[in-house]
Amino acid sequence: MDSKALYLLAQFDAETERRLSSYYEFLQEHGFEGRQTKGIPYHFTLGSYGVEYEEQLIEQLHTTCLETASFDIRLGHIGLFGLNVLFIEPNMNFELLNLQRSFFNDCGKGDHLWTAHATLLIDEPDTILKALPMVAEKFEPFCAKIESIGLYEFFPARLIKECNLANTRP
Repeated sequence: MDSKALYLLAQFDAETERRLSSYYEFLQEHGFEGRQTKGIPYHFTLGSYGVEYEEQLIEQLHTTCLETASFDIRLGHIGLFGLNVLFIEPNMNFELLNLQRSFFNDCGKGDHLWTAHATLLIDEPDTILKALPMVAEKFEPFCAKIESIGLYEFFPARLIKECNLANTRP
């Protein structure tokens, strides 16, 4: 059975991408690899739709990006989903909440309840428990910027369309 789906990803500016990548590089230097999807930018997944919504989402993506300015958000915490996912979480703000709601009218629509997060590592619990104190010691909260939205199909990963938010320089 084909389990492909479409995902909308709120993507960061180059400096935020560099900083988040440095945390993962630090983990790699200490032998951690993980099972997270590689080769895509760090992001907050806004939610998902079935593949039959591709054309509708392309149109909505274009409209939303024209009407939405890029914005700052503070990445303030590290967190866990169970003991299998280690991530960095933002201090929620209205801009991110409104962006997510522009595609999903309520926080429960999609495959899961929505929690904004940027995944650093997906692995077995014992590996996550070893990585957690290392990330906790190294992590410092910082201001990030959301500059674009990508529409992807998974799996395998396929970028369908990416749009810069209204005031983002190309």
